[in-house]
Amino acid sequence: MTRWSAVSVRCALVCAMSAGLMQMSASAQQPRPSVFQTTLEEPNQKTPEITTEELQQILAMKSEPVFDVRTAKEYAIAHIPGTINIYEKEVEAITTLYPDKATHMILYCNGPSCGKSKRTSEQLIAFGYTNVRRYQLGLPVWRALSQTVQTDLPGVDYIFRGDRTAVFVDARTPAESKAGTVPGAVNVQAGEATVANDDGRLPFTDKGTRIVVFGNSSAQAKVVAAEIAKRAYWNSSYFGGGFIDLLAAGFVNHPPVSKSRFVTLAADTACMVTVKPADVNEDSFDPDTGDALALSVNPSGPFGLGSQTVTLTATDSHGASSASTSVVTIADQTAPSITGLAADREVLRPREHRMVLVTIDYQVSDNCSAATSELTVASSQSAHGGRRGDREPDWQIVDDHHVLLRAEREHGDERLYTITVAATDEAGNRSASSVVVRVAKSREGDDDGDR
Repeated sequence: MTRWSAVSVRCALVCAMSAGLMQMSASAQQPRPSVFQTTLEEPNQKTPEITTEELQQILAMKSEPVFDVRTAKEYAIAHIPGTINIYEKEVEAITTLYPDKATHMILYCNGPSCGKSKRTSEQLIAFGYTNVRRYQLGLPVWRALSQTVQTDLPGVDYIFRGDRTAVFVDARTPAESKAGTVPGAVNVQAGEATVANDDGRLPFTDKGTRIVVFGNSSAQAKVVAAEIAKRAYWNSSYFGGGFIDLLAAGFVNHPPVSKSRFVTLAADTACMVTVKPADVNEDSFDPDTGDALALSVNPSGPFGLGSQTVTLTATDSHGASSASTSVVTIADQTAPSITGLAADREVLRPREHRMVLVTIDYQVSDNCSAATSELTVASSQSAHGGRRGDREPDWQIVDDHHVLLRAEREHGDERLYTITVAATDEAGNRSASSVVVRVAKSREGDDDGDR
């Protein structure tokens, strides 16, 4: 009897231990809930909560309405796609849309600490609704779990004009983006989120930066926005319209058009030129009405004689730009300078000489090259510079600074000579300057025997 009792006790202990191990094993095998399957579990709440996973399923199946009870502006800036915006203070609108008090519905707002969904759910219960639940984790947790959110046009307007730190992402092709995009937008296409995170197109040093993705359609933008959200950019969203909507609303900036021309510029006094944008610009313009346009040229010099290739860049007030190239030819177009031209204005011809030597003082200079000079003489009478018949010449050029001049032969006591200095540089530029010299007979007289 005692023996059988001992055996029974041992059996009971073994069985109990086995049962315990089996329970522990079963408990160990049971999966723990993920973050998508949790709620706040707040006590004493009048309406139950749902998990993120449940909300995903409801939205995917469109099985019941989900209300965002925040303000219209908050909703426009960012909301869970597929939800309906009815502000908590307009709760009667829900009763109008869904008069059946048994309607299943979900409410959400700005996260665990937001009271809007709680207050609205309690009002609906007071109205007699029996199937009201809350996604109390709200928009912040939805975003933190890398779920996409949507931005509407009024939200784009608010972000574009008010949030100067936001990054707009153009999900279209690079060619489309280059033709016109939201000012400052970066181009990130589907499949590029990881690379864009590494190369600086996305602000990897501040994952909380607001990011708004747009494309030709909301579907195109949503794909890229989802990829960006998976890179931990929790403050990202996608535009719920298309690029054409942004264009119509005036959010799109088109790059300016740079138009330059080939030009020849005259070298300055130092035989150099600094090229200015106005020198090469040929009707550059900005297609967006009222946008300011700044022009710059690079390199700008200063350049010496010859041809140079320069780039004219047109930049608008949003930083968009385009460039065109031009060939600038620097040419010597300045005639030589003749300074200090002087000669004796009146010369008496001594009786013992047939002609008078006159000295012409002057200096010739040129900005780019050496210059040559020559003298020419013209008389106010019918004098000649060479022999005519048996006559001797009335003037003779000795060198670049000296001429011989004769006085009046027949009809008077004096003659006026115009002496011209002409200068020519290596580029063929020419200048001239003149001085008048009066040659008269001496007072003692010098008769026709000198002829």
